[in-house]
Amino acid sequence: MPVPRIAVFTYNFPHKKTQDFLFRLLLENFNVTAILAADPIKLNIPVSTIRTKLRPTALVHPKKIAERFKIPYYITSHNDIEISKIVKKHEIDLAIISGARILKEATINLFPMGVINFHPGLVPEARGLDAMLWSIYGDIPLGVTAHLIDKKIDAGKILVKQQIALHLDDTLFDLSERLNDTQLEMIAPAIQMALSGNGESVDPSTNYNRKMPPEIEVTIDGRLPSYLQRMLQSK
Repeated sequence: MPVPRIAVFTYNFPHKKTQDFLFRLLLENFNVTAILAADPIKLNIPVSTIRTKLRPTALVHPKKIAERFKIPYYITSHNDIEISKIVKKHEIDLAIISGARILKEATINLFPMGVINFHPGLVPEARGLDAMLWSIYGDIPLGVTAHLIDKKIDAGKILVKQQIALHLDDTLFDLSERLNDTQLEMIAPAIQMALSGNGESVDPSTNYNRKMPPEIEVTIDGRLPSYLQRMLQSK
């Protein structure tokens, strides 16, 4: 099976998922041909009332990783016309998202093998924002979905789905980190599945979650112990 030439969509600032994805791809000898790094922008999303992620330190800027491994590094909007020129110049087959805003259909279609996203929730059961929180709220198993994206958010074609392990003493931080680790473990099988051309299409009419309202968000930590009990008893 041929080794695809891969572009990685990232942010142009230190970012844990970007760092972890780049190191994992390089460790597993995938051909990272270009890094497409977008500058930060202000998002029109309310600030969360609870914290679910650790505050990492000592992150490596993706530009330093690119320099160390001699990977072409482009600072560009992810829907800019320049992306087309980069794809053609480097003959890129496949893209992976380690950090990006919504990609337009024209950008997605530039990559012959598609664009893989790793969603921290099961699709279609937990599409959209705050997937971990909505899963706990709705008694949906926690897991990760690797999928080839299309113009519909968290839709396209499912490549791999995997539930995460649960423990009765888990915190929201534990679950968030385990979801992140599971995404890393799924990189290689997702790429292999994309190469095979197989996958399951997602019904885009299924429910899509918006940002969780603050009045629900503040209840999640209290719901967690009973959620974990129910999930573990159902296995």
